Amino acid sequence: MRNLTLLMTIVFLFACKGTDKGNSDTKEYLSHEDMPNAATVYETIATTNVTDNTALLTFLQEKLKKSGFRFEEAKDRGGRSYNNCEDNKIISVGGKGIRSYFSRSNKPESGTKDIYPDFYILIYEFPTKDIAQENYAAIYNALYSGGAFCNGKAPEKLVINGNEIYHLSTCAEMFRTYTERYGDLIQNFGKGVK
Repeated sequence: MRNLTLLMTIVFLFACKGTDKGNSDTKEYLSHEDMPNAATVYETIATTNVTDNTALLTFLQEKLKKSGFRFEEAKDRGGRSYNNCEDNKIISVGGKGIRSYFSRSNKPESGTKDIYPDFYILIYEFPTKDIAQENYAAIYNALYSGGAFCNGKAPEKLVINGNEIYHLSTCAEMFRTYTERYGDLIQNFGKGVK
């Protein structure tokens, strides 16, 4: 029995001695702090001011109001940049087709006295659905690169509806459910999903 145990131990040692082939496919990605660097590539996405999707905004405003949220256009209409840690790329979104909204609850978060859920919505407009879809893919890949930490740790959701991209963000993890819920409503608006 002792010889069998010794033989098994030796076999296991030799079996584990080889190179770790499981890690050969693992890539090293940059972190948020590593960007930009000398090899960083810059890309610009230009938005276009087109007819707003007023039906969707009215629907969203009504849903938020029923849930005790106020919904208002934010003063900041500037663009945003997104780091893509996997491709070492920074994507800047700019142009005249950017709208920004802010939503805040009139009631504190359950279990708290003075913490009010809030979130921002950035809307990027494009002339066609195809252009919006192409830009959505680029922004999505950047926003969720590096394990979704390449652009910070804030809870964010990116959705598309027609020729518009919606970026919902909040500052606290405890409010992620709001960006998820309203992001899903935006994405499914007009598709017969309730």
